[in-house]
Amino acid sequence: MIMRLAQSLGYEVVEVDDGDGTLAVGGHDGASALRVGWRPLIVEGYTGSGSIDRFAIRTRDARHRESLRGMRERLRGDDRDDDPVELAEPILKLLQPGAYGVRRWPDANVHIEPFGENRSAWWYPYEPIGTEGTAVIPTDSWPPPNDATVGMYADAISRGDRPLSVLLRSEPPGDEQDCAAFLIDGHHKLAAYRRTGVAPHFLDIAHLADRRPCEPDDLRDVIDGDGQLEQSAANLMRYLERGRR
Repeated sequence: MIMRLAQSLGYEVVEVDDGDGTLAVGGHDGASALRVGWRPLIVEGYTGSGSIDRFAIRTRDARHRESLRGMRERLRGDDRDDDPVELAEPILKLLQPGAYGVRRWPDANVHIEPFGENRSAWWYPYEPIGTEGTAVIPTDSWPPPNDATVGMYADAISRGDRPLSVLLRSEPPGDEQDCAAFLIDGHHKLAAYRRTGVAPHFLDIAHLADRRPCEPDDLRDVIDGDGQLEQSAANLMRYLERGRR
């Protein structure tokens, strides 16, 4: 079922046999975790508050984000290559073994959900303004700090180039208006697309696995004893715990 969905959306299915697992995404959309260096970096899901609001919580441990920054040199690919699987090869080598879908996603409709107070991001799907399309969750500072780099990419986009930012998600999107993806590389590129008003282009990688929520311990680790976040995420935690019984 998930393979057919992936193929219908333009993903090419790839079996990763030799990935080292230092980069991983687990769970399903609405209850997923991004892990870097075998530790959870971000968990996203529904609040379960009776509304349709969604949120993401990021770890307080800055070493996790530094680890991801350090890996980005291994995530570089030739954006001009027509084969998305070849472009994704450096990333696939970092992922845990399993099946993945890889696609070029041009002219994407997304909204960006940066982290604000208390390491959290909140949004409402289907809002008429501001949250149309896929929620992109940055894994680093947003907006990105180097304006000169953003300007360089903006000039290239204005000349007709279409550089690729990289998304990693827990499954193919069943509903483009209510789904989330982690931005693991290309923050400056995405900011440049925003600056020019051109719809962004992505290399989009989706995990293809059974639909089960992420581990409750992933959420516990990113909350890290914060009482306010524990209260906000209580319903999601109950859902994750039920899913692992």
